[in-house]
Amino acid sequence: MDFPSAYAIALSAGVFFGLHDAMIRVGGPSGGAGFTTLLSLASGYPVILLFAAVLGGFSLVSFKAFIFYVLAGVLNFSVGRVSVYVAINRVGAGIASILVATSIVHGVILGVVMGEPLSRFHVIGSMLILLSVVLASSRNSGGGSLDFMGIAAGLLGGFSIAASIALGRIGNLESGNPIAGVFIAYTSGLLSEVVIEGFRGHVSLEGLNRRYFLSISAAGMLAAMGQVARYVALMYLGPQIVTPAQNVRPIVSSVGSSTLSKYTGEHLSLKVILSAFLALVGAAVIYWG
Repeated sequence: MDFPSAYAIALSAGVFFGLHDAMIRVGGPSGGAGFTTLLSLASGYPVILLFAAVLGGFSLVSFKAFIFYVLAGVLNFSVGRVSVYVAINRVGAGIASILVATSIVHGVILGVVMGEPLSRFHVIGSMLILLSVVLASSRNSGGGSLDFMGIAAGLLGGFSIAASIALGRIGNLESGNPIAGVFIAYTSGLLSEVVIEGFRGHVSLEGLNRRYFLSISAAGMLAAMGQVARYVALMYLGPQIVTPAQNVRPIVSSVGSSTLSKYTGEHLSLKVILSAFLALVGAAVIYWG
């Protein structure tokens, strides 16, 4: 695959994730973050199954790799995605996506803990992303007031994503397979949510309003398509190119949510766009530096 095509796929990952954030906001909080996560994972599962079938995701991996992939899936979805959905519903899709961008900063910190070198570009890029968070969080884009729980949830989501990526990388080193890892992690997250929501008695579709069901189902498919696009891009391009490209997510999320303001209550502001741009530049500095 030539570079322009691969880069377009990398960009599409950020577009898919950004549209996913907007659709979660459209759906609203009526089902609760846990059930919303379950519904979105179930909706996106056919996409992941097709991805695994086409690219060899059903291959065997070592027991150690399997355990790390399972842990990555549970952390990424049962903690990370649930937290992101809490943030989206409390502070808006635009702000939440910027908070999630801190996963890159958490990844740098975890990399240092795992023995990777720290460069001045890592520091500068991380400061730009943190500055974008401070600027965006100074006022809630959804309702106009500062919501500490929403901000904390978004930051937790960012950390959980970074930690799950680190676990996945360890799994790959333990005689694993990255494509199989995606399938195992996603399936583990889905099963985890089935157990959790089943225990809470939240597994029935009865009584759900139509807008919520359709919006969350669409969001789940968009998120799955984003994951597939990211891994396909990584097959041809390095993470130093793919990660900054997919960090268009906050911009797409902000524009998408404001376009659907009738349902989201969000309106595009210069502050949010500037924050999203800073997060994009910060990611580029970290990976291109």
